[in-house]
Amino acid sequence: MMKSSMLRWIIAALLLVCLTLTLSCPSIVEAEEADAAEDEHPTLPLDFTVGGTPPKEANWVYDEEKTPVGYEDSTIRISVEKGSVTLTVKKQKVKHETRVVRIAIRDVSQLRTAVSKDTYKGRGQASADSIAKSKNAVVAMNGDFFKYENDVGYVVRQGEFIRDATDNRRKRFFDMLVIDSAGDFHAVYAADTAKIEAFIAEELTPNGLTILDTFNLGPVLVVDGEAQDMTVTAAARQSSYQWKYAQQRIALVQTGKLEYAIVEVYGKTDSSAGMTLQEFAEFIAEQCPGALMAYNLDGGGSTNLIVNNTRICKTPGRREITDIIYFASAEE
Repeated sequence: MMKSSMLRWIIAALLLVCLTLTLSCPSIVEAEEADAAEDEHPTLPLDFTVGGTPPKEANWVYDEEKTPVGYEDSTIRISVEKGSVTLTVKKQKVKHETRVVRIAIRDVSQLRTAVSKDTYKGRGQASADSIAKSKNAVVAMNGDFFKYENDVGYVVRQGEFIRDATDNRRKRFFDMLVIDSAGDFHAVYAADTAKIEAFIAEELTPNGLTILDTFNLGPVLVVDGEAQDMTVTAAARQSSYQWKYAQQRIALVQTGKLEYAIVEVYGKTDSSAGMTLQEFAEFIAEQCPGALMAYNLDGGGSTNLIVNNTRICKTPGRREITDIIYFASAEE
C-alpha cells in the first residue's frame, strides 16, 4: 500500500502542473472572458412609454446639406442612401426621390414601437417627429392605423397584447406582419383568430418564442428576395387603401439577423404620385437583394421617415398619426 506521505506528494505535484499550465495559457482565460463580455450587452425595457438611450451627437454623419446620413455606436448602426426613380405620373415622366435606411442592432429590444400620447386608448394623434423625438429614436417611421381604426386587427405591441378584433363587423382581414421575440419577421395571411393561434402554437411556442409586435396593414411585398404578386393579397381582394394606385409608400424590411431596412418612395408631385404596390415590391427586391421579408405600411400623407429628429422627404399633405416604429440606441 502506498504511503500517505507519498500520495500527498503526488497530488501536490499534479496540482502544481495544472496551475502551471493555466498560468502559461492566459489566452484561454482571456478568450472565455471575451466571449462572456460579447454575450453581455445592454438592453432596453419593453415598456412602450420608455424610449432609447439618447444618441451621441458626435456619432452622427451628415451630408453637405446637413442632412443626417449615418450613425453608429456599440449597439446600433444606420446608413441613409438617397436615390431616385423616374415614374410616369399623368402621362408625364417625373423624377421621384427614394430613401433606403439600413439598420443593424445589437439587441431585439432596440426595435421598438411608440404610440401617440403614450396611450392605446382613444384616437389621439401626433406628428411622427414629435413622437420620435420623445423616444430618442435614431431612426423612425410611421406604423399602421391601429388606434384610429380600433375595431379591426390583432394587435400586440412591445410584447403587450392589446386586442383581437379579427372577427369584426366589417369583415376586414389583413395579411399581418408578426415580429417575434428574436426580431424575426413572419406573415399570417388574411389573419383571423384561428390562423393566428395556430401560428403561435406551431411556429413560436415550440421554439421558445413569443410575439413582440404585430402590424395590420400590408401586404407582404417581398419574401426571400422575391417580389410577391400583389393581385392575390388581402389588400387587393378587399380593394383596400388604394392598393393598385400610385402613391407615396414606405415599408419595413428584414434583411438579416437583427438587420433591417426602411424603404421609402417620395411622391412629391401630388397625392397620386409614387409607386403602385407591385412597383414598390419590385423596387425593394432590387434595393435589398435577398431580403427575408418586406412589409408595406401606411402610405400617402401618413408616410413618415424620421432620422435624428429630421423628417426626410417632406411629405405633402402630411397628417398626424397614431404610432411609429423606431430603432434606438441602448449604449450606456
